[in-house]
Formats: sequence, C-alpha cells, structure tokens
Amino acid sequence: MRLLFVTQDFPPDIGGIQTYSWEVAHRLADRTSSLHVVAPARPESASLDAQSPFSVSRVSGRPDLLLLTALPTVCRQARRRQPDVAFHAQWQTVVTSVVARAVTGWPRQIACAAHGRELLFNPVDGLPGFSALYNRFRRWTLSHVDAALPVSRYTAAFLRALGVPPNRVHVVPNGTDPDRFRPQPEARVRTRLGLDDRSVLLTVGRLVPRKGVDTVLHALPHVAENVPDVTYLVVGTGPDRERLERLARRLRIRNRVHFLGEVPHDDLPDFYSAADLFVMPAREAPPDVEGFGLVFLEANACGTPVVGARTGGIPDAIVEGKTGRLVPAGAPTPLAEALTQLLTDPARLAALGERGRRRTVQEASWDHVVDALFEALSALSASPG
Repeated sequence: MRLLFVTQDFPPDIGGIQTYSWEVAHRLADRTSSLHVVAPARPESASLDAQSPFSVSRVSGRPDLLLLTALPTVCRQARRRQPDVAFHAQWQTVVTSVVARAVTGWPRQIACAAHGRELLFNPVDGLPGFSALYNRFRRWTLSHVDAALPVSRYTAAFLRALGVPPNRVHVVPNGTDPDRFRPQPEARVRTRLGLDDRSVLLTVGRLVPRKGVDTVLHALPHVAENVPDVTYLVVGTGPDRERLERLARRLRIRNRVHFLGEVPHDDLPDFYSAADLFVMPAREAPPDVEGFGLVFLEANACGTPVVGARTGGIPDAIVEGKTGRLVPAGAPTPLAEALTQLLTDPARLAALGERGRRRTVQEASWDHVVDALFEALSALSASPG
C-alpha cells in the first residue's frame, strides 16, 4: 500500500493530535511500501525529518490554513507517488485530496481520523450566513471520505450526525507508548516536593475550565476529612490558573495544592508514577470536548489508577472498576467519595494500577492502534477506487 498522510498537527509542535500523528506515521512507515507526510513547516523541523523513516513535505503558513497552503503540494505528491490511500489526521485538510483526486486521479481512496473538537468547532460561529456555510462545507468534505476513523464511540456519533454513513465509520481508540510511559521510582518527585509519605492526587492538562480542576478543588476538603495527608499536584498552564488559585485559597486548601506549571514532556512518567491517583473530571463545554483523554492511558501505563468523568470519549479511555473509576461531571460530592474510597484502600489502588498497566501493554499501545488502522486502510486500499 502506498500512503499519503496529511496532518496540520505534527512535531515538533506538541499536543494530543501531534502525538497521534507522530506515533501513527512512524509505525505505518514500517508496514507500507511508501509513506509520505505533508505537514506544516517549522524552523526546527529539518533535523527531525532527516531522522524519520518516511519522507516529509513541509508547507509554510499557519497550520489551520493547511487546506489552502498544502493544495499544490498534495496534488504534486499525488501525481508523483500515486497513493492508494490519502489518510488525513483531521477533516479540514481532506479537501486537498478531493481536489487532487479530481485533477490527477490519485489518491484512489480517502480516509480521515476524527478526534472530537474539530467536528464541533466553528471559527465563524455567530456570523450570519458564514456559520451555516462553514457547517455545510464540513458536511460536504466529510461526504467525500471513504473511511472515517474516530478515536472513540463518542466521536463516531458526531460523524454519523454529520451525515457520514455508519458503514464508513470504524472506531480506532487512541493508545500510548508503554515503553516510554512505565512505572518510575516515585521518590524522585515526592522527595523533591517534600511529599514522601503523603497521599498524592495528580492532574496533567491545560488549565481551562473544561478540564474540571475546580471540581477536584471543591472535592478536596471532603477528601481531607478522611485522608488528612492528601495533596494535589496540578501540572500544566493555561488561562484558568489564576481563578483556580483563588478558589484554592477561598476553600482554605491552598497548602494542599501545588500548581507546578509546565513540566518537560520527558518528565511526565515521573509525575504519573509519583501519584497515588490521577484525576481529571472533565466536563463537556462544546465545542471543547474530551474526545478521548490520552492522559488516562499515560497514567495507567505508569501503573497509576485513574478517575475521570463519564463524559465525552473518557469512557473509552477508562475501564470502569478495572483501570479506574468514572464519576458524574461537575459533581464534587461523588468525586470526593470515589477519591476517598480509593485512597483509603491501598490494595484496591494497587490492583487498579496493575490492571491499568496490563491493559496498555496488551490492548492500548500505539502498536495496537496502528494494527487496527492498518487493517482498515488496507481494506480500503483493496476496495474499488
């Protein structure tokens, strides 16, 4: 199979879809006869591309305008490489392959991943006429996709609502790298922060209201009644930090909460391993939704059990009662009860952590993701053009 992979989110940029694109591209390169990536240009990308097992075309301009700036590149690469399938990490760039197929006859088939927010977000929302036009453009674009590969059942429902036939929708859940995210000596982070013997909760993510950090803060005083040594680590930056710090002071728990800001990506396994529980009770705030929740798999891969809200694609990331717990979104009392039950039951915590680690190794690694993607893309490649 000859594959053209188009993505507006790709390293050296950092983020969930960037990780998805990088991990998928590397593994598909080993399984295809040729793989060429089209991605946004970055000043520091040359050395990265030189070491990659696939060829890359970098396109100048804003990543969110790649559907326009990449059109000549995609047409040129389609004519030159004659790809069996063009696989797009987001729907927005699919139009480049639609045009290329009309002009050159290639690619024969078009596939598209789906993550969540991009299926709801409308950059011209509120502008009469333009908002409806954008939504029609999204529907028209998705109507030209031969296979849609959402990362969760939640995201799959959005695709069907946008008119994609159910027989073209194939859920391929996200994964993680259990070789990179693996249990680490917890003393490194705990000793540095003076938390050697404390019960530690952790959240990793961008500090925006949707992530539910405020729900954890509201739950914390109730948890502390039964777990007096509980401490909460918050890793990440974002516009909500000032409000969250004020809330922690108002709730008189500021001494229990450590806002650590951004930490190097390579240090995340240390933080996941240092926590007794990872918690992120994200709530839906369309168009901002949690399409899956990679952080839950990363924490599980480090042997740490997880607690998340029963919203968005999170139920695909957490196996209730086996790798963690699911609670209602925006509800501090049920969250406090779940956290207290787990923190006061070390044997259950350990069992959840062990099963979480086992699941990532046996079912939810990037290798498993690409096995499923490759099967879907191969079937598409074998079907009539």
